[in-house]
Formats: sequence, C-alpha cells, structure tokens
Amino acid sequence: MASSIPYHLSDYALGKYFRETGTRQGWLPSESPVILAVSGGGDSVSLLWMFSRFYGGPVTAVHVNHNIRGSESDGDEQFTAMLAASLGVAFRAVRVDVPSAKMKGESLESSARRLRLQALIDTAHELGITRVMLGHNRDDLAETVLFNILRGTGIRGGVGMTESSVREGVTFFRPLLGLRREFLRDILRVRGYSWREDSSNDDDTYTRNFIRLRLLPEIESSVNKSAVEHLATFGEDMRKVRDDEDRRSREIVASCSVDGRTLDRRKLREHGHDGAGLAVREIGRRLGLTTLSRRRCGELARLIVAGEMFTFQWQGKFTVSGHDGKIYFGEGD
Repeated sequence: MASSIPYHLSDYALGKYFRETGTRQGWLPSESPVILAVSGGGDSVSLLWMFSRFYGGPVTAVHVNHNIRGSESDGDEQFTAMLAASLGVAFRAVRVDVPSAKMKGESLESSARRLRLQALIDTAHELGITRVMLGHNRDDLAETVLFNILRGTGIRGGVGMTESSVREGVTFFRPLLGLRREFLRDILRVRGYSWREDSSNDDDTYTRNFIRLRLLPEIESSVNKSAVEHLATFGEDMRKVRDDEDRRSREIVASCSVDGRTLDRRKLREHGHDGAGLAVREIGRRLGLTTLSRRRCGELARLIVAGEMFTFQWQGKFTVSGHDGKIYFGEGD
C-alpha cells in the first residue's frame, strides 16, 4: 500500500510537517504526555493517527460524549475507543449532559464547546497532563474568522483561533491548523481508515454549519476560489495585532485592579472608552466567560466611562456592576 500513496500524503511528508509544526508550536522535541481530543470525526481521527505514528511520548485519546444525539453519540464513543485500541493509544471517555447544563441565552453549540473544554481541562488535571491537542484545521480557521467578522468581534475575532492557548494551567495546541479539511480525510482514505460523520453538522440552521455548507462554498465558487486560504492568512496576520492588544489589556487591568473581580473605576476611566473595553474583555477571559460581541462590549465600556451606577448582564446570572467607585464582576441574585 505504501508505494501507492502519493508523496504529499506519505509518512515522510507528514512526518516532516509533524516535526516542523511541533517545533514551532513548542510541543516538540519534548516527549511529555499529551491528550488528544478525539470526537471520531475525520479531523480528530487524522490527529489520532498522526500522533500514534510520529509522537514518541505517551498519548491518551479523550472522547467527550455530549449526550445530544442519543445512540449516535454512543456509537461515536464506541468507534473512538476501538480505533484508539487498534492504534495502541490509551483511551478515556467523558460524558457531559449539554442540554441540561445549557445556560440562559446560550446556544446548544456554545454550551457544547464550553462543557467540552472544561471536560478536557478536568481530565488533564486528573491525569496530571498539561498538554491537550485539538483537531481544528485550516477550513475551521477560515470559517471562524468569517463568522467572527460577521458577528462583530473586532480584532480578537479576526484572529479566528490561535495555534496555542492556555486555560487553567493546561496548554491547548492545534497541530492541524495548517492543513485543509479534505487533505486530512485523504490521509485516512489512502490508509484505509474510516471516521464518523456527525449528522448535526448537516443542519444549516446552525450559523457555523451555514457558513461551512453554503456561504463559503458560494464565495469560493462566485467570488474567489482561494477564499478559505485568504481568510486563514488574514487570521494569521491579525495575530500580531491581537498580541499587542492583549499586552495593553493586561497592563490596564494591572494598573486598575483591586482584586481578581474588582477594578478601580476612577483609574479605569482614565484609559477612556477603548481602554475600558479592553479591560473588561481581559477580566472576562480570565474568568472563563463567553466573549462579548463588539457591540455589547462597547455598551459596557460606555456605562463604565459614564460614571453612573449600573448593572450589566454578561451571561446567565453573571453581571458587571458599577457603584462605590468600583467595577464588580460576579454572580447576581
């Protein structure tokens, strides 16, 4: 079979990509234990195969069952467990109940992402592992950039997703961010591996699915066939701009902080509307809150700068309030 595999899909070419990406992202040359987030879809199965083939350290595949699609979800879990075993990779299944844990005003998609991320963090802590690999690809990057631009998230959203990020002491890496979705499936096809298709991905009433299934294909067909690559490159170019913004955000919070959930309002107002917006987003990230849209962030910044008493609902019962010369972040009644 090896002789029939095209060079760009060969072990040699993929091993080179793997080593170069790992070195750039910082998870190579270390052979520390890693977790792979494996849903059973084509992207994560490719991730599982690549790490089983090229990584020298201990690997654990973690599958998060969201309990959304009944027997189909259970089938994904069973498939992933069997595949991991066939590749000699340790396996761990985690179950979360997304429908019952969905917060007020939160979409099912957002709830699933939030709970999946927390499940991966909790599992990493339990296993004493600090590195988690995610299966996002270049199409995901382009789709996220477009989605965020249309949603009004500004510079931060324009980045789409970064190659690595840290949450609660766990570093999340995206080793496949340089590869297209179909290329990852070709890796599996030429080697005879299958994967699972999530039926909910065909439902274009979800915004992200609409962008993937209808909007981007139409743009590629009617506007620019390289639209995905251009969007992904734009996201990468915006990364430096966002890094500069992050640095300023941290400096503003440090200069105004009373404690982890309280800011000195007088000092914060000195940084103006833009500075107040950067500060509240930084606090929100530290507290693990959902990202505010550009419009809502601007609304909150205006309330802060205006100087009057206010209460602003961020998500669920979590509010930001201004009184007694302070800005408070916390759970409301």
